[in-house]
Amino acid sequence: MSRSNNPTAYAKHVLNTFLFAGIAEEEVLDLLATNGVRVEHFEKDQVIFDRAENERALGIILYGACAVTKESENGKMPMSVLKQSDLFGAASLFHDEEAYVARVMAMESTWVLLISQEALSAMMKRNFRVTENYLRYLTARIRFLSGRLDGFLPQSVEERVLNYIKSRAENGLYESEWSVSLLADALRISRTTLYRAMDKLVSDGKIERHGRAFRLSKGENE
Repeated sequence: MSRSNNPTAYAKHVLNTFLFAGIAEEEVLDLLATNGVRVEHFEKDQVIFDRAENERALGIILYGACAVTKESENGKMPMSVLKQSDLFGAASLFHDEEAYVARVMAMESTWVLLISQEALSAMMKRNFRVTENYLRYLTARIRFLSGRLDGFLPQSVEERVLNYIKSRAENGLYESEWSVSLLADALRISRTTLYRAMDKLVSDGKIERHGRAFRLSKGENE
């Protein structure tokens, strides 16, 4: 599909995203024509959302990839990598706070569907399935973040590394987008400690490691 700035050109593309799941294509076309829905292109390394500079909008990645990081005076911590059909910006909606929670930056040439808060509200009023889908998404995020909080409970370094891999693995496989240095930063440990923990997990048969790819053992993946 050629790139377009017309949101309705991406109706088929967004049919299976969380927001439009279960809605007929004709209705999606109508929803994408809502005032306040637009498509924007971002070049590599261009910041889309930041703590101090963001808009109240929900973004769905149409093409490309984005890195989500937490920034501070002491450096940055990698959070996740967003790819096609992933979304961001929910934390900017329906509250009175001005600052956003993280930085979202394009890792390559990236096209994003942006839905303003007003447009999303209008969609919810026109089609209750949009409201249901959005609530399902928020519930899934709450459960996901609750699982992440388990990582802050007292644990050995090996347990922290294993839980980090588990929380990001799909079908038992986690292919890290980050370098070892950034992984260590995310876990708040040194590179040497991270290497030692990974070696221990491999020797204990809990994971297999091939470069940046980690496969959980059958017992750890259940």
